[in-house]
Parts: sequence; C-alpha cells; structure tokens
Amino acid sequence: LAISRHSTGSKNVVKELALASEREKIILPIYLEQCDIPETMEYQLAGIQNIALYTLDKAKAYEFVHQTIRRLGVGQTLGQTEPPQSAGHGTGVGHGHMAPPKAKGGAGKWIGIAAAVAVMAVAGFFLSQGSSEAPATPASVPATTATPAPASDGSIRIAVLPFETLSTDDNQTKWADLISQEIIGSLAPMNGVTPIVWSSVNKYRGEQKDIDQITADLNVQRILDGRVVTQGGQIEVSFNLTDTQTKSFIWNHKEGGMQNDFFKLRNAIVAKVKSTLKPNEAIKSTTEVVPTQNIEAYKLYRKARDLWSTRGEAEMKQSIELFKQAIEMDPGFVEAYCGLGDAYAMMIPYGYVPPDQVRETIQLAEDVFFKAIKINPNYSGAYPAMGWLECMAKHRYEKALEHFDEALKHNPNNIQALMWKAITCRSIKRSNEAIQLSSRAIELDPNNHVAYMLLSLDYASDAQYENAEKAAKKSVSLKPDYGMGQNALFNVLAMQENKKEELKKHIESLEALSNKDWNIEQTIFIYHYYFGTEKSFSNAADYLKKKAELTNYDLKGYPLYFFCTGQKEMGYKFLEEGVKNGSISLMGAHRYNIEWNVIKDEERYKSIYGDNY
Repeated sequence: LAISRHSTGSKNVVKELALASEREKIILPIYLEQCDIPETMEYQLAGIQNIALYTLDKAKAYEFVHQTIRRLGVGQTLGQTEPPQSAGHGTGVGHGHMAPPKAKGGAGKWIGIAAAVAVMAVAGFFLSQGSSEAPATPASVPATTATPAPASDGSIRIAVLPFETLSTDDNQTKWADLISQEIIGSLAPMNGVTPIVWSSVNKYRGEQKDIDQITADLNVQRILDGRVVTQGGQIEVSFNLTDTQTKSFIWNHKEGGMQNDFFKLRNAIVAKVKSTLKPNEAIKSTTEVVPTQNIEAYKLYRKARDLWSTRGEAEMKQSIELFKQAIEMDPGFVEAYCGLGDAYAMMIPYGYVPPDQVRETIQLAEDVFFKAIKINPNYSGAYPAMGWLECMAKHRYEKALEHFDEALKHNPNNIQALMWKAITCRSIKRSNEAIQLSSRAIELDPNNHVAYMLLSLDYASDAQYENAEKAAKKSVSLKPDYGMGQNALFNVLAMQENKKEELKKHIESLEALSNKDWNIEQTIFIYHYYFGTEKSFSNAADYLKKKAELTNYDLKGYPLYFFCTGQKEMGYKFLEEGVKNGSISLMGAHRYNIEWNVIKDEERYKSIYGDNY
C-alpha cells in the first residue's frame, strides 16, 4: 500500500474520506510500492491505505489489494497479468497470505503511481455513472465457484445482501437495512425469482464479502449488494448485481431521492433488478403498493418483525407493543396488523400464554387479521396465521390448508405459509408433502433454525431418522439455545437404538446450560423418565415442579408431567381441557417421537385424535 507519514491509523480520517468520496465514486483500494508520495496525493492515498488496513487484518489487506492491482496489470509487463484468484466480493478477501512486495527502483515508483492514478480515474468514471454494464470476465479465465444447484421450481436464486453505509450513525444503518429488506419482500411474489430471506442474508454484513462462500452457503446465481448515503433528508443508493459464476458485475447502478419517497426509491431499484432477472411470469408486483406513508411506523414494524422472528418470549412480547405503536401511527398499515396477529398466534404453541388466556389470545389474533384482510384481501401475509390458528388451536386442518393456499397464491415464496402448511400436512399424516414444503422454506432461508427443526420432524414422521438427525443438528448449530431444535434432536436420537451414548452426551450438554427455556427443561425431564434411574427421574420431576412454581409456569399446559409422575387422571383432564380450549395442539407427535409412549396405546388417548390418530 502507499505508505506516507500521513497514514496515522486515524479512524476519523478514514470515515471522513470515505463519506466524502462515496458521494462521487466508489474508492478502488490499490497497491503501490513503498515510496515518497507527492504532497497533493498524500491525504487521499493515506485514506485508501487506512480503509484497507482498518477493515482487514494486515496480511489479508496486503494480499487482496496486491492481487487486485496485479490482475489489472499494474506493475507488470504486458502479458504477465495474473488470472483472478478466488477473491472476495466487493472489498472482500482472497485466499492464502502474501507478504508485501519489496520496493523497486525510482523510475518504477512513479510508473506505479501513474498507473494507479489512471486505474482510479477509470474506476471512478465507470462507478460514478447512473448505470453501466460491467465487462464480462475474459473467456480465458476459468471460474472457480461451484455451479449453484437450481431451485426446486427452476427459478433464479438471488441474495440481496445487507446494504452498507460508511457512517457509524445508527440511523443510516437502519435506512440501509430497510432498503435491503424491502427489495427482498418486493421480489418474493415474482414467479421465476427466489430471493433469500433477510434472516439468512443478514449474517453477510460488513465490507468483506466472500463471493465463493456466499454462493456455497446460499446456493445463489446472483448477488445484489450496495451502499447507502443519507444526508439532509436525501438517500442515495449505489448498488450492483453480480453473477456468482463469473464473479463479475452484470451492472452497477445508482438511485437517489428524498427519504419521504423511500418506497418510490425501492420501486426503482426493484424494477432495475427485475428487468435483468426476467422472471418467467411475474405475479402482479407488490412494489406498486406503498405499505405506509409513515416511515417511522414502518421502522417500528421492521424492528418488531426482527424481534418476533427470534421466537423468544421477551422478544415476542416486545414485538406486540411495537406492532401496536405502528398501527397507532397508521391505522391503515396492513403489514403491522398481520405482524400483531402473527405474534398473538405464535405465543400460544410456545407456551407464552397461560391456559386460561388462550381463548382471549385467539380472539385478539382473529380480530386483527379480519382488519388486515378488510384493508387488503390480496396481501399474502394476512392469511398464514389464520391457517395456523385453524390447525393448532381449532384442529380444523382442511380449513387451515385453504388459508395457506390463499397466502401462497398471492406470494409463492411466503416462507411462513410454507412452514405452517408443512406442520399441518405432518399433523394429518401427509409426511412427503410436509418434507417438500419445509425443504422449499430452507431454499428460501438457508439459515433458518426453525425451518430445519420442522424438516427434522417431517423426516421423523416418515421414519427417515438419519435425515431427521441431520436436520435437527443443523437447527441447533444455527441456534444452540433453541429449545424446540434441541427437543427434536433428542427425539430423533431416542428413536434410534444405536444412538444411546450420543443421546446421553446430548442431555449432559443441555443440563450444563446456564439458561434453559421450557422446551429444554421438558426434554431433560422426559429423558430421565425413559432412560434415567428412579432417583434421577425423581430429582428431575422435583426440579421441574419447583421451577414451575418459582417462574409461575402453569404445568397444566404440560400434561406429560402428570402422566409421567403417575397422576394419569389429572394428566388426561389437562390434556382434554387444553385440546378443547386450543392451548394444546394435535400434531400426531406420538407417531414419530418417544415422549407420548407413556399413554399413546390407551383408548382414551386415541379417542382424543379420532380418525387422525
């Protein structure tokens, strides 16, 4: 890198330079030999150097910038240009490590500087235009990225990465996230396009993006990346679409506008992407619809959705308050109504609602969904939770499937509808269909721990225990404290005779956790009932009862406690009451896990299920 006495490591200098330059062009990090720098260039080159060394560790910064400039032919004789390595995306990192080259003679120094300035000028010209088609990768350069497998429906898979901002201002970061999230949501209803959902792309945040790794992780053919600058009520977005096979830009583009015209800006970006991807048959685009004119209400909605997606009790309760605030700001905000209904509906199966409040919570969920459908009957998000309540609380499975199909009619990539329809299909012994639906959800969201948990149960319901185990392990690897994932892994190990030692180690790892949710506590309890000693089970039962008393957890919602502790009549009483009031679902778990073995062969238990036993 260009070394001068002005390279002080000041982060303020880097940020100031980067912000100033971003308004005009994207800075191209380059490698120059150690040499004297003309005073007119010192500040700029010091800033370029610091950007690379501040965002990368030193060895990788040298390697990436050095190889980048050599591929452009700087510092080499004609014909010596190196082929592209398997480099990162944007200012990402290549592979391996390389020490900086030694300084050469005086004449070479100035040739290198002149060449670098020329490269920067050319890069600035192309990248500062409103749009430009990037040159294709030379035919002689072999691609190093494995070819992504096509989506199950033959669509083009695209990852819309979190857009970057060079500011540390949290408000700017929120704008960048909102733009990325809106692009994903707007592409989702289109036939022929499969955008990876936000929860899976959110991890690829920051300056260093390895295109090979992203392609492998998400199995995508296209990557949309960009940067956002906000100033004085204005937003400017520079973004580029990348072909993951050639690792070359298909185009670079820039859009700008006022913050109040946020959705107009979104529409322009989506239109540019759509025109390139050429979906087979685009469903009527939702990009024409502005969800709310109140951008502050929209910010609250996005924050609430992020909290809701964690499935944590505190987070879900907080999301309810934020959804309500968004609705107060804009009573016509259909997405906020749907979010509130989703939160109410999801609180029930996770045990966050006391049994005596379940009916009231169901009514709250239904009320907000009827309002949402009245506002916009064509909005896909208005239907999944209605189907969820029909399945989980009312046990009306065919009615539930109607709601899910309505949601998927308006948006085939509605991941919530896919996952909840999978649960419904598994509940009525349609295991193969459930597997296909959960697999499709994972295509859309490859890092979704809930989707992998559901796929594990789907495989288990079809006695595919090896596949079920893989899916459960993937779920807990993505989120180790996710109790339902840990419970799924316990059950699939328990159903395999040759996994008893691994099962024991699994439970020991759960017992060592300092913070266990109720699904994990119940998993440990069940393990000691079936595999522990009389003493270990007695201890587990006493512990569960005391913890329930200390935390005001009502064991009525967990009738297995009473069945396993010999209180069968009480267990049936709470089971039958729970099924009747909607707090306990009938998902046929006795068909594919060990937990219900204690009573599953009894006629009274079978009668609760009827023909669906």
